[in-house]
Amino acid sequence: MQRLQTVFTQGLQRALRLRLLLPLYLTGLLLGLVQTWPLLYAAADGMLNNPVMEDLAGGGSDALFNLMLDGSYDVAVAVTGWLFTTLLLTLVFSLAYNFFSGGILSVWTDVRSFWAGCRRNLLSFTGLGLILVLLAALTLVGVALLGGLVGGTASLIIALLLLQVINLVGEYARAIGVVHDRRNPLVMFGMAVYFCRRHVGGVLALALLGLLLHGGLLLLYRGVLSGVDNLVVTIIGQQLFVLAWLWIKLLRLGWATSYAQSFISQADAERQTPPPVALAEEPPMV
Repeated sequence: MQRLQTVFTQGLQRALRLRLLLPLYLTGLLLGLVQTWPLLYAAADGMLNNPVMEDLAGGGSDALFNLMLDGSYDVAVAVTGWLFTTLLLTLVFSLAYNFFSGGILSVWTDVRSFWAGCRRNLLSFTGLGLILVLLAALTLVGVALLGGLVGGTASLIIALLLLQVINLVGEYARAIGVVHDRRNPLVMFGMAVYFCRRHVGGVLALALLGLLLHGGLLLLYRGVLSGVDNLVVTIIGQQLFVLAWLWIKLLRLGWATSYAQSFISQADAERQTPPPVALAEEPPMV
């Protein structure tokens, strides 16, 4: 329990260094602005004044199918451009996260400067990300195949839990990779699996706390901004939400780093502790 309290405090102190989060947030903000240009272009040409777009905005299940059948070519081009741009920018943001998280972890562990850490860990973190994406895809396929046996709701819950586990292992893999100076993605992932399995209680406790923070943030967002009609207030609120969401991810990464480092510190302390000196035996009394 004492170790977890120390890890919690150290992770929180690290996450409060908000300047380390700014490059990632500003990158996300820039990508978000770029993402809006297809829809802004479509709105300027009046292409979004279409009943099918109202169906899309309302979450209609047949909206895209009806869009193609109705022959709304301009609207289809606008929506397709937006979807393609969103996918592309998501990949770019993932690369940015891999890049900046390496610098953040390097500063936390005092191994190198921010930008040097960004460059050093980019390839290894990107390779790790590909492993995580592959595992997530296999998980979704496996759960989809089991959907007929366990039901839709149960399969959805299983999928969410497994995806959270994959994401959790990815966080510890990044932290352990920097703490132990490992750059092989497979080695990082294997070490993270071993660490999480060996310390499953503490790892799950911190992960659950992070999920509760994210869930509370979502509830707060829906409760505060759902009834706001002012566009400026809505935009500011959304940006604060994004910043808070990224900060919680930073906090979880800080906990993972502190937890992994705590065992290295303990091992170093044990190695530096001199062995006990044996007392010389007194000669027997004659």
